[in-house]
Amino acid sequence: MKAPYKSPWTRAYLTVVTMSALGIGVSDYTRMITETSDIFLAVFHTIFVLSLVCGTGYLIYLISAYYIVPKLYVAHIACKSSDEESDRQQTDFLIGTDSNTESGIMDDILSYSSLTFDKHLTEAQIQTLCNNIQQLAKGKDVSDDITVKLDGVTSNDLYHFGWNIGKRLKRSNIQIAWFLKDTFKLMFSEVAVDTIQTKLAIKEGSFTLKLIPLDQPLIPHVFPATRF
Repeated sequence: MKAPYKSPWTRAYLTVVTMSALGIGVSDYTRMITETSDIFLAVFHTIFVLSLVCGTGYLIYLISAYYIVPKLYVAHIACKSSDEESDRQQTDFLIGTDSNTESGIMDDILSYSSLTFDKHLTEAQIQTLCNNIQQLAKGKDVSDDITVKLDGVTSNDLYHFGWNIGKRLKRSNIQIAWFLKDTFKLMFSEVAVDTIQTKLAIKEGSFTLKLIPLDQPLIPHVFPATRF
């Protein structure tokens, strides 16, 4: 906080007090000369009035500058700190909420994926699939691939699967396409990434796994096949 005597408001206040005291002093001197014609008494009385006005004004200044203003300043800082703390807690809460929401979405996606391919993949392959999905969520390349032919599962089914999980993770078509091609290498060995990214929401051809709108829950799909 700026020193009280350096504040422009303080200087303005002291200037007003000084000018007022001089004005009152001159007025009082003129009155005393008119009433008593005693110059000594008029000067003495004027000095007394000037001292009284200046002293009272300066006392008010001291009380305000060193008692009232500091208390108001401390109260303002405390209020500001309280507001900042409230904002920080609110931000932390929102961040926590977003984090919880993202965690819930990931849990739904992993559950959906595991149950959808439960009859086609081994536990190790399902774990690979889940690991790759987590890499997709981070925008990174997949860590491993699933080199197996999925009987009863068409390319269109996998396109829809990629769209259902990728869009909920807010990934782009090209990212989803690379995820599908690198994860299901055998299924997409002869399909270009550019082709995959254009067919994620395909509605023609053979498929049983359908697109699930983003505002609807992920319900695992059951393919007409059994575990090998």
